Amino acid sequence: MFKNKFTPWIYMIGILLILNLIIPHLPIDSLLKEKISLLYLLVIFLGGLLIIGGFKGLKSIFTLVFTIFAIVKVLLPMILKGYNPVFVSVCICAVVIIITLLIVCGINKKTLSAIIGTTGGVIIAGFLALMIGSMANLTGLGNEESIHLILYSKNIDFKGLLFSGIIIGSLGAAMDVGMSIASAMHEIELANPKITTDDLISAGMNVGRDIMGTMSNTLILAYVGSSLNLMLLLSTYDISLIQIITRDNIASEVVRALAGSTGLVFTIPLTAIVSGVLSRSERVNGWLEKINFKNFMIKEENT
Repeated sequence: MFKNKFTPWIYMIGILLILNLIIPHLPIDSLLKEKISLLYLLVIFLGGLLIIGGFKGLKSIFTLVFTIFAIVKVLLPMILKGYNPVFVSVCICAVVIIITLLIVCGINKKTLSAIIGTTGGVIIAGFLALMIGSMANLTGLGNEESIHLILYSKNIDFKGLLFSGIIIGSLGAAMDVGMSIASAMHEIELANPKITTDDLISAGMNVGRDIMGTMSNTLILAYVGSSLNLMLLLSTYDISLIQIITRDNIASEVVRALAGSTGLVFTIPLTAIVSGVLSRSERVNGWLEKINFKNFMIKEENT
């Protein structure tokens, strides 16, 4: 038993040791060879997903690859061609949410609840960012990358690009919150099938409040971490808070953090209400049973 538990970890350590022996002898540029050491981190990440997550870890890897493909091969080319970044981002995020949650958790009520709640939270985050950003006259040109990008393409809507980044940045955390609440409510319903819809929604809200206590800091801390050098620079020159906020790049980060976190907050009641309503919807239950029955029949025919 002890051996079986630790065998996969031993294999992963073996792979890391083999890479450590092979990489120094690869016929590549020395600078590239130094960065190839990042492969160690990739192996640890993928290995951890597979060993700890099992089959769900494998599905997580597949959804991660799909998300990266959707961003690199669909989102970025469409923005460069001049399509509206906000509209494209909302569509891509909706597809990523649906595909990811369906693959990881299958076709059931908790997945459907998480999809609706997460999509709603992301849309709210994007809408708030768009509204407040427009009122604050944010240009989306607050960093050097945006200025360099102007030289490459004049078709890009940089203000829309800013809001697009806010929508995408809030996606992962919103999916986490939505699925956590929907899954908890699903387990509560299984443990107590006679629970009323109001009590179930109340239980989901209580779970959401606990999650909100930590998740509300997630995006803010992430954006602070990415802007730490700039914040230290501004502190060194003893610039006042008013002067800091009036800078376009800082104001953009404030809107990004607060709008994304607000989207997370609204994901909680949306998911709780939808999950509570769907749990008592006979039409939805019948629809899901038909889908699962058809999938079962297909598997039976294949075997």
